[in-house]
Amino acid sequence: MKRTIVLCNREITYELNRKRVKNLNIRIRTDGSVSVSANSRVSVKEIERFMQEKAECILNAIDKYTLQKAKEKITFTSGEKLTLLGTSYTLHITKADKNSVTENGGIITVGVTDTENKALIQKVYGKWLKEQCLALMTKLCRKAYDEYFYRYVGSFPIIKVKNMRSRWGSCIPSKNILTFSVRLMERTLPACLYVVAHEFTHFLHADHSADFYKELEKYMPDHKQKKALLKN
Repeated sequence: MKRTIVLCNREITYELNRKRVKNLNIRIRTDGSVSVSANSRVSVKEIERFMQEKAECILNAIDKYTLQKAKEKITFTSGEKLTLLGTSYTLHITKADKNSVTENGGIITVGVTDTENKALIQKVYGKWLKEQCLALMTKLCRKAYDEYFYRYVGSFPIIKVKNMRSRWGSCIPSKNILTFSVRLMERTLPACLYVVAHEFTHFLHADHSADFYKELEKYMPDHKQKKALLKN
């Protein structure tokens, strides 16, 4: 039986299987799907309370597996096409004395000490991409804060980026932290702006209630159109 639950402001679908088991078991499959096994005597309320307690572990496991699956699609070879912020780039791998990444004229050049080491190329490129993402999201967050959200957020939040495959961002009001997925670099700038506005609005409303979307619309009237760009 398929059910949905909201964990840390994120809707997750899980498969509930009733079995003759002693303990409640949560399994994250390698494709990122979630399976829960429980005795028929255990209520759904108890199951979902337990899932809330394990929310961080569940979400981290989902992100881990979905990220691994996505990385398998990229071969990290010269001539491969990459898309950053809606623009197509050509990847070029070259031998270098020092690991580095540069972008010029639509070409992203990854210089590494060992061009046969795919793991090294991936690591060097991944580090560069994360740095680019942090710089961009910090800039966009500063814009949103200065234009509107300074009224509600006491001080400019701590901005972080990480590899998240099944969510675009997260907000922790108690710690004044906004975290964004590096995968946003694959989307267009308007889509990134939407995620920034969405996460900032969580400082005012923790859930996705009607009040949440009313507040979001005050700052970004076209949020629905921008959100749609995330699906492309």
